[in-house]
Amino acid sequence: MKGETIISALNSITAQVTYFGDTKEEEDFRSRYAYELRKKRQCGLNNYYGNDELLEERKQVNQQQMKTPGRKGEAIKYEEINKEISRRLLSHHT
Repeated sequence: MKGETIISALNSITAQVTYFGDTKEEEDFRSRYAYELRKKRQCGLNNYYGNDELLEERKQVNQQQMKTPGRKGEAIKYEEINKEISRRLLSHHT
């Protein structure tokens, strides 16, 4: 029951994310970065128990956002990392 609640919450959050005002360059960056994120490994999925590359990427983006707040690239990266984590959780639990 609890897992179903989490999955439905993730579905609604992912469905609500829309990107108005992205320029062509931002859309291209977003799609290339999302592709790169799909290659990163995550602990516990597919019997991988090494470094969690996706969470390491999230830490680096958070640190960069604290150093240089307001940059659009870091905001896009953060959004795409969250979408990728949600996508993996949803596909892993279905």
